[in-house]
Order: sequence, then structure tokens, then C-alpha cells
Amino acid sequence: MRTLFLSSSGLNEKTTKLFWKCIGKEPQNTKVIFVPSAAIGNDGAREGIIVCLERLMSMGIPISNIFIYDLALLLSDRYKRTYSSYVDDIPTQIRLMNVEELSQYDTIVFCGGNASVLLGEVNRTGFSKPLKQAIENGLVYLGISAGSMIAAGNFADGLGYLINPLIPHAETGNPCGKISNSDSIELSDGQIVLIQGERQEIIC
Repeated sequence: MRTLFLSSSGLNEKTTKLFWKCIGKEPQNTKVIFVPSAAIGNDGAREGIIVCLERLMSMGIPISNIFIYDLALLLSDRYKRTYSSYVDDIPTQIRLMNVEELSQYDTIVFCGGNASVLLGEVNRTGFSKPLKQAIENGLVYLGISAGSMIAAGNFADGLGYLINPLIPHAETGNPCGKISNSDSIELSDGQIVLIQGERQEIIC
């Protein structure tokens, strides 16, 4: 069953407990794929990568269990290699992961930054296909700001898990509860949209 946590700035105490309930493992045994590709535009954005990693480690996840996967290092989908064609064993960090490899992890975390850049990299590399299959297989998706926007209705070519556009970092977020229309959702820091199967709900 698909499970997505779409957040404005990450998880709070309440939603962290819900997250661990969905993961079903102790933090020290949890394996994470961390995608920083939304935050590579400038040093101000890159600083957010530090914050995201610190938050994951503060949740009890060892840094050794966090696999950093920057999509900017991957070749474009359908690109035919030339002078590197003799290389058969390409390291996982610089090639497209398949569904089986993704499914060896418990959660994938997309950090904040530029949502257009992030989605561009997801689509350029063809990552959306194995990602969606792995999510259906149980890989838990945690989006932070830009990472949430690409899974929602902000872009016509986004992941499409939520029809509603998400506006993160709102001063006052939408009321908590089930989502019943396709209007834009304003998320304040601390709120999340939880998607579990067909269930879609704003949780504070």
C-alpha cells in the first residue's frame, strides 16, 4: 500500500510517531534513500541539505544507513553511452536504481529547494517509473517542501499522488482533516498531508 508523508518542513513529534508506525522498524535499523537534488542551486539551498540530514539523524537513523542519491549525477533516460560503454558495473550512486534496489530501503526522503529543478531531474532520468513502483511495493515517501510539491498537483508532469497543489511554509495552514476537494492546500510548518492507499488527510 502506498504511504506518502508530504510535509512543509519535515515531521513534528506527532507525525514522527505516525511515521515510525508506518515504517514498522526501529530507527537504528531503518534504511533511507536521501535525494538532495532540489537543493543544489546555490549555497543557501545546499545548507538545507545539512538541516535535512541532521533531522534524520536526530530521529535516530545512523548516517551509515542513509544513502545519498543525487539525481543530477545520473545520465538522462534513453541517453546512449559512448566512451563509457565499456564500463559494466556502474556504482549505484551514479545510475538509475531499479525497483528491486529501491525496495531494499524503508523510506525515500526528498528534501526542499527548487521544486521545478527536482521534478526536472526526476523526469530527465526516468526515475519516476521505478520510484512509483517501489512506492506501491511499500517504500515510504517523505517529501519536504519541494519534495512534497512534486508529488502533489503543482505540476502537470508531477508524480500525481495528490490532485491538490501544495503551498508549503504557509503562515496559517488549512484545517486538519480529510481532503474533500481539489483546491490548493496551504501547509504550515508542522503540518503534513498523509496519503495511505486512497486515504488523503491533513494532519497537524
